[in-house]
Amino acid sequence: MRALRQFQSGIALLSGLWLCACSSTTELEQVKQQELLNRLSEQLQQAQLPAHALAFVAYPLDTPTEHLSYQANKAMQPASTMKLVTSIVALEQLGAGYRAKTQLRSYETPQPQLQQPLVLKGYGDMDFTVQELWFLLQQAYDQGIRRVPAIQIDRSWFTPSRPELTALPFDETPREYYNLLPDALFLQRNMLGIQLESTADAVTGQFYPKVEGLELVTTETRLTQGNCAAWYPDPQHLAFRRQPDKLQLVLRGDFPKNCQKRDYLQLLNRTDFSRLVMQQIWQQISGQQQVQVLEQNTTAATLVIAEHQSRSLAEVLRDINKSSDNALTRQLYLSLGATQAPSGSEQTAGVSEQQVRRFFSSIKLDHSSLTLENGSGLSRSERISPELMAALLQHAYQAQYQPEFISSLPLAGVDGTLKRRLTQVQTKGKARLKTGTLRNVTALAGYVTDQSGRTWVVASFINDPKAGRGRVVLDTLIEWISMQSTAH
Repeated sequence: MRALRQFQSGIALLSGLWLCACSSTTELEQVKQQELLNRLSEQLQQAQLPAHALAFVAYPLDTPTEHLSYQANKAMQPASTMKLVTSIVALEQLGAGYRAKTQLRSYETPQPQLQQPLVLKGYGDMDFTVQELWFLLQQAYDQGIRRVPAIQIDRSWFTPSRPELTALPFDETPREYYNLLPDALFLQRNMLGIQLESTADAVTGQFYPKVEGLELVTTETRLTQGNCAAWYPDPQHLAFRRQPDKLQLVLRGDFPKNCQKRDYLQLLNRTDFSRLVMQQIWQQISGQQQVQVLEQNTTAATLVIAEHQSRSLAEVLRDINKSSDNALTRQLYLSLGATQAPSGSEQTAGVSEQQVRRFFSSIKLDHSSLTLENGSGLSRSERISPELMAALLQHAYQAQYQPEFISSLPLAGVDGTLKRRLTQVQTKGKARLKTGTLRNVTALAGYVTDQSGRTWVVASFINDPKAGRGRVVLDTLIEWISMQSTAH
C-alpha cells in the first residue's frame, strides 16, 4: 500500500506539472492532453514504474511555446539517444563531407630495398578493412618497394592510443562488437569470425578470414549434451597460448555435441591481429618472409605512399543512428577532439568534450545537464535533459545539414531500430526517432509528423532498473503526437 500511495502521489505531481506547462493552450487541447496524461499514468502504473522515472518534452517546431513536458530539466541517462549529440556536433564541426583516413607512409623515396620502415598510420578511418590494407600495400609494391626492414603501426592520433589496456569491460560480453573500443587504426574493426562444429566425438573449427600464424586448438574441449543455442564463447572458454612461431587460441571447457556455432567477435589483442594480418598480406604481395611489425609513433615519416578514405560523414551517420552503432560513434566522438589537438598533447576524449560544450555555448544552449564520456550512450555516467536534447534537435532541423541528419534517423515501422516498432498506420513512416536502450534506460528522441503535417520535436526518457517495461509509455506519446491536428 505504501508503494501505491507513493506512485499515486507521483502521478498527482505529474498531472500538476503537465497542466502548468500547457496553461496557454485551448480548452479542447487541454482535454486531449489530460486524456493522454491519464493513459500514460495507467501505463506507468501497470508497468510498476514510478512517475519520477519519466522525463520528456514535446512541441511543434513552428510553435515551440505549445509544449508538453514533465521533468524537462532533469538530467537523465539517455542510452543511445546520446548519439544524436555526437552526430549533430560532428556535422557542425567536421562537415557532412568529412572522411577519415588511413595512410601508408615512408621515410624515404620508394625503392626496391627501403632503409627505413614502412608506416601504417591511422586517422580514425571507420571503413578500413583487410581488403583495403591489401590495396594500400599493393600500391607500395607497384611503386617499386620489394623489401622493408620493418613495418610500423602508428595509432597515436587518439590519446591514449591503446585504451583497451586500462578500460574496464562495460558488461559481461566484452568480445561483442558493440563493446569495441575506439582505435585510430581501425583495421577490420579488430573483429574476426570463428566457426565451430562438433559431432558426437570431436570439435573442429576455423577462423574467417584465415590468418596465417593463428591456430585454433579444439582438442581441449569436453563434449556434453548441452544446449547448442545457449553456448557462448565466454572468456573462460577461450585462452591464448604463445608459441615461438604462432599464436594459438585454445577452446576449453564444455561444448555441446552435434552443434554448429558461428560468431564474429573481438578474439585477438588488436596489436596481435594487426601484426599477423600485416605480415600475411605483405608476404603475399612481396614474397618477403616474416617482416617485423612494430607499434610506434612515427612523426618523421611524412611521405604518403597510399591513402584510404572512409565514407563521408553523411553516409557513416546512417550506420550510427539507424543501426545504433556504438563503435562508429565512439570513433567519431574522438575524431572531434583529434582534429583539434596535436597527437599526444592531451586526452582526446577530453578535447572532444570541450568541442561539444563550445558548440552548445555557441548556439546559446545551457549544457549544465550534460555529462559526456564517449558520446555513444554506452555509458553508466552520460546524462542530458529532455529540454537540452529537444533544443539541439530544433537547432539541427533548421541547419543546412538537416537533410543529411534527418535521413540518418530510423524511420518508424520501416528501417533501423524502429523497423518493428510504431508500425501502426498513424505512425509508420511519420516519425524519425533515435532509440536508446540499456538495462535501466529506454529512450526515444527525434521528430514526429502530425495529421496536419506539422513537425514535432520530442525527447523522452525512462530511467529505472525496470525501464524496459516502460517502452509502451514512450510509444504512446509518439502515437498521440502523430494524431494531433490543428483542425478543431
